[in-house]
Amino acid sequence: MKILVTGSEGFIGRNMTSWLAQEEGWSIDTYDYDPAEFPEVSSYDWVVHLGAIADMTNSDVDQIMKQNLEFSQRLFTECNRHGVNLQYASSSSVYGNTKDFSEHSACHPQTPYSWSKYLFDRWVFQQPQSIYVQGFRYFNVYGKWMHLRGHRANVIEKWRTQARKEGKITVWENAENIYRDWTWVGDVCRLHIDFIKQVNGSGIWNVGSGLAHSFLDIAEEIAEQERVEIEFIPIPLEEQGRMRIKTQADLTLLKATVGSRKWLNVFEWINSV
Repeated sequence: MKILVTGSEGFIGRNMTSWLAQEEGWSIDTYDYDPAEFPEVSSYDWVVHLGAIADMTNSDVDQIMKQNLEFSQRLFTECNRHGVNLQYASSSSVYGNTKDFSEHSACHPQTPYSWSKYLFDRWVFQQPQSIYVQGFRYFNVYGKWMHLRGHRANVIEKWRTQARKEGKITVWENAENIYRDWTWVGDVCRLHIDFIKQVNGSGIWNVGSGLAHSFLDIAEEIAEQERVEIEFIPIPLEEQGRMRIKTQADLTLLKATVGSRKWLNVFEWINSV
């Protein structure tokens, strides 16, 4: 099995490359976005496409559409032409601020990033396909190498770093009412591998634990672990327009495809590192 991973220098990409390389007989190559050099895909069995501008605050619509949408479209076209199966990272952000997180529900993207993901989801399944195309809508992924995202890092990384540097954690007001489905990156990688091995088909699947915890739950766990106090601050004005109250993956389709899975609980991870 020969696999190309795009976005291999990113948080999820580094984890994915490491997990794939542990599979016996699998050969892994990597690619990171270079506008002057498009990857040659013809020699691969699968491309795992993780590369993207993933900054929800980025307002450069042209660059996001060029790198996230148009590059992905070209990558699919080349894979389809050469008979190379494609897995790609979508995002739970395509759903917007909703209570319905089924893959069949209406989407309400709120940022250029989420629009780029939603438009590719729509476009790729409108194309004639001669390959397997498997899209995964990630829900709040955390784990090793989160720091590679810099200011976009998960709050788990931000709060632990802040606790150790400043002796406190700053948490938005109303954090007890803001919920997220926290998904360990190792579970994400295992799922990709299992789909390559087991799923002979195309589609889009939610990737999450199916269990939501509040931001305050997470903050209190880290504060107790680090023995620091929590300081509450107002939600920044620029965040209010794209704030989602709750995300929680509907795993009905995923369970129908690969069965029930054991997902690492976020508190287990927090207390293990």
